[in-house]
Amino acid sequence: MRTGVTSEAGVSTVEFALIAPLLITLIIATFQFALAFGAYLTVTHAAREGARLAAVGRFDEAEVRNRAYPVDPVSIVVSYPSGSAHGEPVQVRIEHIFHLNIPFFGAREIPLASQAQMRLEV
Repeated sequence: MRTGVTSEAGVSTVEFALIAPLLITLIIATFQFALAFGAYLTVTHAAREGARLAAVGRFDEAEVRNRAYPVDPVSIVVSYPSGSAHGEPVQVRIEHIFHLNIPFFGAREIPLASQAQMRLEV
């Protein structure tokens, strides 16, 4: 003789209600990490473009910032470690803070940085 509830109506709804917050958090985290990776690629591209512009003698910090859109680098550092003669290296370093916000885990700041080096052509 069996006693108890034999109906399973609504079980899938309860299971989904238990899993939904985890699933939504996972989806949002995936999008946030994709945005962070995109920002890193943008910073890397801007450093490379800045080094190229500095190598040909047309470096402009505003132009590098424009090429890094929508990332606004906190600092752009141009250095000439061996001097500014023809054939010497020029380095451009860009730093950016990315704000990562994942539900249930809080907000974090991720520092992104990239450096590019090229030889002076002028």
